Amino acid sequence: MSRVFIVAVPDEVEVQGEILGSPVIFSGVGKINATMAAYRAFSEGYKEVINIGSCGSLKFKPGSVVKVGQVFQDIDATPLQEYGHTPFEAASKQIVLDTDSNITCFTTDYFYDAKQRDKYSLNYLKMIDECTVFDMECFAIAKVCKRFNIKFKAYKWISDDGDADNWKEMCHIGFETVKNILK
Repeated sequence: MSRVFIVAVPDEVEVQGEILGSPVIFSGVGKINATMAAYRAFSEGYKEVINIGSCGSLKFKPGSVVKVGQVFQDIDATPLQEYGHTPFEAASKQIVLDTDSNITCFTTDYFYDAKQRDKYSLNYLKMIDECTVFDMECFAIAKVCKRFNIKFKAYKWISDDGDADNWKEMCHIGFETVKNILK
């Protein structure tokens, strides 16, 4: 077995069993579900994981597609560590996926709603504002792949900027673009 796609939900890709001849694992939404899916890929012997799916961005228009270069997480264990660092781990707060891409992804378990910015922490908002895109799965998958030495890539399509009214339409456009990139 060589490569597998990890996608949060079937609605993002409108397919069932495979993409471009490779199997798909649907993880479910969020970091815990994504971690379980990535570990499943490892335990089933896959050598490459490609995470595709929707994300938000304040820097790109909906429908745009990006290849993630670095991914950050939203862990907040202050005062033990600065925001984004996991306590008692020597690793840095980001995982580098592709040195040729300057796209940064902030992985969080909070759906960003632009109409309610006052409900989020300042650290969270700083990452939303500074990172190129934000999603709910990429960091978790990257961490599992790094730990088990699995090749990992992530392609994200911008589905929203904190207003998810056109999410389904943007998923269709983004998925078609990603398929063309990967062919």
